[in-house]
Formats: sequence, C-alpha cells, structure tokens
Amino acid sequence: MVSYEEVIAARGEQPGDLPNGAHYHRWTPESIARLWTIWATNPFLRAQYYPAYYYEAMLDEARRHLGRVEVAADIGCGSGTVISVLREKGIGDRLIGVDIAEESLALLRTRFAQDPRCAFQMGSIDRTGLPSASCDLVVCTETLEHLFPPDFTAGLTEIARVLRPGGRFVATLPLEERPNFVACPECAAIFTPYQHMLFNFTIAELGVALGRQGLEIVHVIHPIDTGVPRRAWKRWLRDRVLRPFFPGLTRRLFRVAGISGFVARKTSA
Repeated sequence: MVSYEEVIAARGEQPGDLPNGAHYHRWTPESIARLWTIWATNPFLRAQYYPAYYYEAMLDEARRHLGRVEVAADIGCGSGTVISVLREKGIGDRLIGVDIAEESLALLRTRFAQDPRCAFQMGSIDRTGLPSASCDLVVCTETLEHLFPPDFTAGLTEIARVLRPGGRFVATLPLEERPNFVACPECAAIFTPYQHMLFNFTIAELGVALGRQGLEIVHVIHPIDTGVPRRAWKRWLRDRVLRPFFPGLTRRLFRVAGISGFVARKTSA
C-alpha cells in the first residue's frame, strides 16, 4: 500500500515538472469535504457513481458469508445505492447510513422518509457515532482508497469497535490500482482523479491490517460474469471447479466490469 503523498515524494521535483504555475494539490479534510459536496449535488457527477447492479452482484456473492443480519451500517453511504440494494435484498432489519456530507444525508432522509427501517447520520469512518458492538454488518464501498493513512488505520479500528463479535465487514476497493494524475485547466493543480489517496492494495496487506483489529478475511470478491456460460451445467462447472481451484483463470475467462473487495469476520470481542 502506498499513499498519495508518498508517490509525489518518491518522484521528487524535477526541472520542468511544473510549468505554467502547476502545483501538486495537497488534500486536506476541508478540500475533500468540498469535493464530495460537489459530487453529491451535481447531476453529471452523481451520474458517474457506480451503478446499482455492481453492488447487487457484490452482495449476491457476499451473502452466503454474512449470516443473520439485524443491524447493518453503510459507512460512506453517498447517494444511497448500497442502502437501496440492502433494502431490496432484505439484508438487515435496520439500516443506518453514515456520511460526512450533510447534503447527501438530506437527500437520503427525503428519499427514504417512508421506510422506518432506514436512518441516516453524519459521521466519518473513524468517528461513526455508532454504539460499540451495535452492528451485525458494516458495509464500506469505495471508501478505503480515499483515506489518509492514519484515517485508514483509525477507520478499521472504528469498524471493529462497532461490530459485534462474529459480525461481518464487507468492503470494496480497487485492488493493485496504480496511481494516476490529472491537471485542472483553471488552477493548474495536479491531483489524483476521484480523490484516491491510497494505492496498490493487496489482499495479503489487507489481511495483515485487518488482523491487527481482530478482523479476518473469509472471502475475496472479484467481478465475474455470472451469466456466462449460458448452460447451467457449464456454470456449475465454473462455480464448483474453476472458481475454487483456478480463481485466476476463472477471472480471465469470465471478466466483467464490476468491483472487487472482501468479506471479513470479527473474531474477537
């Protein structure tokens, strides 16, 4: 795992790197909050959020590892896509959305006003405001890669705190993502698109980081085309033989757009 600041520092500033007043944007909590307020309210940006079927496929694969879920919390609930999918699939008797953007929460409170199962509150991954050992399931989608390194560690600590023993943590994030940069044509800032802050996650590194918090990975999620092959017996062969014993080959043969992640279990009190 490597951070945004480490990538910039490793390069060092070379002559000619920053023409025309160019500069590297240094992310702060204020600039991050400002950015995501814009994302939450602008219709063009909001339309670029991952579609619901990505999360439907992810939860279909994760579901057999979840057990009974009474209380589920979605940290970084954003536009409410995951809350909607959890609701439609009947995962959780009570659903709690947590987000740092009050604008997002206001929209969600209106959208889900008629469903008493849903509640929304302001909070961050390291300060959710949820009681200790109150959740059977914590979902955190496309959030871990947006954190400063100390917040990543603090976030895992907080998730472990709010999970009951035996509770599950489902997270999605880009695995082995290489950092890339874009430049703003107005202010000449150079920055990572989508405000990614952490890169090159591997399952092995995640396992170590989670293990420090009493969390154990029980399943790894990779996007795979669940509709191919068309014949049922071939899908059975894929799921019972190829996926368990040749996962890399399976992903190459049935590649599809989607999200990667994991299911972890809280092993300690």
